[in-house]
Amino acid sequence: MGRGYASMTVRQLEELRSLMLARIEAVPEFRRGSLQVGYRKCGKASCRCARPGERGHGPRGLWTRTVSGAGSRGQYIPVEHIDQVRAELDNYAQFEALIADYVDVNEALCRARVGPPGTSRGRPAPGGEKGGSAVGRPMP
Repeated sequence: MGRGYASMTVRQLEELRSLMLARIEAVPEFRRGSLQVGYRKCGKASCRCARPGERGHGPRGLWTRTVSGAGSRGQYIPVEHIDQVRAELDNYAQFEALIADYVDVNEALCRARVGPPGTSRGRPAPGGEKGGSAVGRPMP
């Protein structure tokens, strides 16, 4: 965590969380993955791309991302949309960083509501089940 959230009150953490949600909501359209831009040769001997020193056809973009349970997926991106896709990928990096901070604040808020270890707050109610998680003890 390391951002000084531990010294903040529950109210301060709640206000910060609300501000963070507004920042998350303000992130423009985004996509995850990566973009490669390059040239390729088509393989036809009579094509201009087969001439010595020719770079090939392009530039063209290839946006790739990992899809859960389906492996890697790719889509060709027309040259006129490459800058747009780059911006969307940058927006995702911003979104991802905001989400990580948001999780940190929420965890600090949960800890602040439970109370410090060794206090009566956060202990199981009398008569509760035994053998559950170690509520109230610091995590290793």
